[in-house]
Amino acid sequence: MRGTTVLLHLNEEGTQYANSWRLQEIVKKYSNHIAFPIFLTYDKSEWSEEQKKSESKRTTEQVNVASALWRRPKSELKDEDYKELYKSLTGDWEDPLFWFHTKVEGGNEYTTLFYMPSKAPLDLYQSDYKAGVKLYVKRVFIMEDAKELLPQYLRFVRGVIDSEDLPLNVSREILQQNRVLTSIRTASVKKILSELKNVAENQPELYAKFVAEYNRPLKEGLYGDFANRETLLELIRVKSTKAERLTSFAEVKSRMQEGQKGIYYITGGPETLLRTSPLLEIYRKKDVEVLILDDEIDEIVFSGIDKYGDVELKPVNKASTGDDFKDEAETGKAEEIRPLIDRMKAILGDRVKDVRASTRLADSPSCIVSDEEEPSLKMQQMMRAMGQKDVPALKPTLEINPDHEIVKKLAGRSDVSGAEDAAWLLFDQALLLEGVPLQDPAMFVQRLNRVLNQSIQAPTP
Repeated sequence: MRGTTVLLHLNEEGTQYANSWRLQEIVKKYSNHIAFPIFLTYDKSEWSEEQKKSESKRTTEQVNVASALWRRPKSELKDEDYKELYKSLTGDWEDPLFWFHTKVEGGNEYTTLFYMPSKAPLDLYQSDYKAGVKLYVKRVFIMEDAKELLPQYLRFVRGVIDSEDLPLNVSREILQQNRVLTSIRTASVKKILSELKNVAENQPELYAKFVAEYNRPLKEGLYGDFANRETLLELIRVKSTKAERLTSFAEVKSRMQEGQKGIYYITGGPETLLRTSPLLEIYRKKDVEVLILDDEIDEIVFSGIDKYGDVELKPVNKASTGDDFKDEAETGKAEEIRPLIDRMKAILGDRVKDVRASTRLADSPSCIVSDEEEPSLKMQQMMRAMGQKDVPALKPTLEINPDHEIVKKLAGRSDVSGAEDAAWLLFDQALLLEGVPLQDPAMFVQRLNRVLNQSIQAPTP
């Protein structure tokens, strides 16, 4: 209370707190923004021109700013005010891309000021990343690296949460179970995503800069934040066979052809590999757009997403997706090569789940696909790489192109010479095009050499 004096006695271990610089550092960190001025009286060394030496003078100075910019009405603040606070909070020398300033009153009273840095933090993809939102209670600084304040996929956000309802002695353990903080966190996430959507709609060039830095973290949210999945699908941007730049799902939906049965996408490797995949041949032939999802996490994220709004999301490497382009003529072609399909099934044995005629190939002789409920071969590789040693070895389905010259020649041969090598080569090349390593590269080379030897004619004397 006013007029109270607190006298502290320091032991030898506490002598650092008798240092004026150390005291100023503590006050500025924890009490810089409280509504009351804090004065420090200390001996300040100043140079005396008359004495030509430094002299100590008893000085009293205010060492905190005694105001919190985020508590002031937005109408009173200029862009430069926000930028200056951002740099003081983060130590970043660049201006932020944009920011969101919100004051909430009612059941819970709190203020938030969130910044989007112009460049992604260096530790963005490290497990021990440092959270960028500082927690204040009644303007008193509480903690700066609490990962409980926002979900992990928003770890790039910088700024302040200032609550009127949390206790000043709140600990990390209390934060994890505190209903007030849970409410603030939920509302803050919705506010951030809503404001990002507003920027995307009204300032597309600015949002493109944001996406260039933070598209992947937003995709992580698709995997874990089910409550906001629809909004996140609106926010992320993807590559496409029909767009030179990154595009949104809304734009992809607007470009769908009449009668198109879903939005198609391909995952499982780098962009160059995906764009040349034989799985895309039927889509190029019919001028149907396909999304190129080449981020490492796309294979995991989109395997759990079935729809965008009311439109199905369909991976092109699933067996059932090829049926979207099936017609009676294709059924007739499949019957024509039925003997060849049966021979290849017998040759490949338990390495494949099935061999069938393809409706998705135009220029390539073969490709591999997986069943609807099974992970792709690429997904199996990723699961094993993450330490899941008990992942069962699932068998792919091999599809062959009835219209390809190689398949026609194989189907038209009555002898079985070379059929075994051809069957294995069609299977192995399909695996290679999917980026899947071969079980026995040496045997692949031997088969290839035998086929080359048979096809190369000796020169006539």
